[in-house]
Amino acid sequence: MLMTDNTETPSPMTDGASQTGFASEAQAKGANTVQALRPTIDDAKAAGREALGTAKEIAGDAWKTARSYAKNASGMAGEKLGTLKTQASDLQATASRRIADEPIKAVAIGAAAGALLAALVLRRKRDTRR
Repeated sequence: MLMTDNTETPSPMTDGASQTGFASEAQAKGANTVQALRPTIDDAKAAGREALGTAKEIAGDAWKTARSYAKNASGMAGEKLGTLKTQASDLQATASRRIADEPIKAVAIGAAAGALLAALVLRRKRDTRR
């Protein structure tokens, strides 16, 4: 055998260790090690709890900030929409007033715009056939 010349089984080895006092010494050292590690373990638990609390606070702050930004964006979009509606209404009123003031001129402008649009559509159709 290459590994060892000792042919004792684990049980006789344990018996030998307990007879020489190694077992009680090992048990005492193990207990001392556990006692020495308890404050470190408690500190690690406390640090973990503190980190969890901090993470919860950060997540809560992030949620509040995102919610605030969303509300602001929604409010700004509503304001913009209101402004655009007002402008469209003003343009409609202005156009109606000008048409009422100069109906012949309005018809001529409408006819010219229609002719221009028809020319553009026909030209596009002709270009796509080529």
